[in-house]
Amino acid sequence: MRPIKHVLVSIIMVGSMIFTIACTTFSSRETPIVRVVREYAPVVVNIRTEKFVNLKESQEWGTYGEELDNFSQEYFGESHSEDALIYKSIGSGVILDNNGLIVTNAHVIQKAEDIYVVLNDGTILQAEVIGMNQIDDLAIIKAEIPYAVREIKFANIKDLMIGETVIAIGNPFGLENSVTVGVLSGKDRAFSSARCAYVCSGLLQIDAPINPGNSGGALLNLDGELIGVNLAVVQSAESIGFAIPVDKILNLLKIYK
Repeated sequence: MRPIKHVLVSIIMVGSMIFTIACTTFSSRETPIVRVVREYAPVVVNIRTEKFVNLKESQEWGTYGEELDNFSQEYFGESHSEDALIYKSIGSGVILDNNGLIVTNAHVIQKAEDIYVVLNDGTILQAEVIGMNQIDDLAIIKAEIPYAVREIKFANIKDLMIGETVIAIGNPFGLENSVTVGVLSGKDRAFSSARCAYVCSGLLQIDAPINPGNSGGALLNLDGELIGVNLAVVQSAESIGFAIPVDKILNLLKIYK
């Protein structure tokens, strides 16, 4: 039998080693926010859309179009014409599963002819519209994701707590995977916007900064659960933003999944 003194020394040494390892691996910088962003930022995508517009179909073309064409051909060459435009827009989306279903705002893609999804690593994929609910300003699109991603977890809308920390991830002004943090300020809010078919209702109010291009991006809690997709910010106010809650997303998925 080993002497008790030797056993105690061994225990102290093992305990010291464990404490040392813990001290070297733990950092106060490793917050819940950092962990959620690390795990779930890759499921937030950049959405780019394009639409070709033939200006000759406009009523005003007959009055001004010929003059514009003559000016363009004179200064830019015979092959140049300004009788067409390509409208481009940017937004965000959230990959919901490995089948390539992606949720975004309807206003991001509803006028698009071509939809492109840019993944976290820069891969560009073409997507198609699966379903849309313009009243709630939601859309489901689909792309062929070339590799597996972490599947999103859905929050229980009834468990949301006013004042809890929320994390918004999106692509404001095309800056991929930008992160802002705030709190859940309110539930069941209404917001009047030309982006909705009428007044958007049942929204989440947040104070996390939302900017153009954030639309359709993820709103997550500290457990990494999706609680909504970001919609808009009140331009005349400070720190008042809105997101479409997760229950509306799940209702749309029931129809089109």
